[in-house]
Amino acid sequence: MSPPGRILYTNFSTNAGEMSVAFFIAYLNNLITLPAPLAGKLEQACHEEIYQPHQVIHAAGQPETRLWFLSQGFCRAYYFDHTGKEHTLAFYDAGDLIFSYEGYWQESTDRYLEALDRSVLISLRYTDLHSMLQDYPQAIKLKDIFVRRHEHLERFRKRLMTWSAEERYLQTRKLQPDLFRKTSVRLIATYLNMTRENLSRLMARDL
Repeated sequence: MSPPGRILYTNFSTNAGEMSVAFFIAYLNNLITLPAPLAGKLEQACHEEIYQPHQVIHAAGQPETRLWFLSQGFCRAYYFDHTGKEHTLAFYDAGDLIFSYEGYWQESTDRYLEALDRSVLISLRYTDLHSMLQDYPQAIKLKDIFVRRHEHLERFRKRLMTWSAEERYLQTRKLQPDLFRKTSVRLIATYLNMTRENLSRLMARDL
């Protein structure tokens, strides 16, 4: 399978978009107490983006300019290795934060981010986050939230890859049961680093 082409996205500033941004700020405010000036800055800087199924949100080789909060929908991050083999790094559900160190340091990435269902995301440009870090001491705690969520995901992924194929399947089935309802066997196999046939055999045991 060849990598997808150009990015397609729409930035909306409708009342619905304003509600989504307000929900994101309320979500952050439940994790840390946001001073009113910082909350106001976030409200100005955050934007709603709406994607249709299989639209590419971010393409490999391009600078990742923003982080996202998935307000609604289902997405995945993936890359192609030097042989052209596809590897899914993560699946994201509503309520997940999507952050990368490459984006934070304004570097290009080798990953794609794709909407698997119609998805609504709230984006914040890393340049705006850097500006907030200079202007608001409380923004350091905000950055720490993004970093911790990213590191938790990375640790889980690394641990998953140390297990046998059967253990990877069983743990994913236990911890992410909805995954098997929401996406294809092919994509789950690229996430679990096994063939589609091997995954199908493991799934058949549960029937």
